[in-house]
Amino acid sequence: MPSTLITQTAAATRLGNAPARFVAALIGVTMLVGCGGLNLEPQPIRPTNLSGTWQLDTEASDSANALRNKPSRSVRPNRSIREEIQRISRGSGLAFIAQDIQVLKAKRLKIEQGDDSMGVQHWPGVYRDVTWGQRERGLWRVYAGWELSDLLIQSSADDMRVLERYQLVNSDEMRVTIIVTADGQTKELQRLFRRTSLPL
Repeated sequence: MPSTLITQTAAATRLGNAPARFVAALIGVTMLVGCGGLNLEPQPIRPTNLSGTWQLDTEASDSANALRNKPSRSVRPNRSIREEIQRISRGSGLAFIAQDIQVLKAKRLKIEQGDDSMGVQHWPGVYRDVTWGQRERGLWRVYAGWELSDLLIQSSADDMRVLERYQLVNSDEMRVTIIVTADGQTKELQRLFRRTSLPL
């Protein structure tokens, strides 16, 4: 009789933990989906220092002008006509991204990298602080961290997603790849920056 009670108690404990395990698994899946399947680390696999002043190589870089087009007029299957009209009346998501994501128009960057964050001054543009992990910034949900030795920053909002990849080509060159999804389109731009010691 006591062994049956122990068995029943163990079974009840296992069943009692099942909902907790289910909730934990559901949260994990939601985080992966919400972050576009990215699984970023708080540290690069080898020391990577993006700190310094970087000058844009305009000849080797894409222009953000390609993002300044009109919004798509096609109706997505999952949207009602009313929702689509509201989306179009708000304007182009691509044009909004071109204005809001500073690295797309910056000619010069000054980066100050710490263990768990990075500050970036853009010229022209404003100062931006990025902390590793997930944060909210205005309308954006931001997820930042390291994939191998590349710093990734994913910003997502309704109908818009921007993925920035900061990659050291060598000690004096940094490539920033920006993948933009908005208005039913996906566009990729690359910007090449070179270290400079010129005064700001």
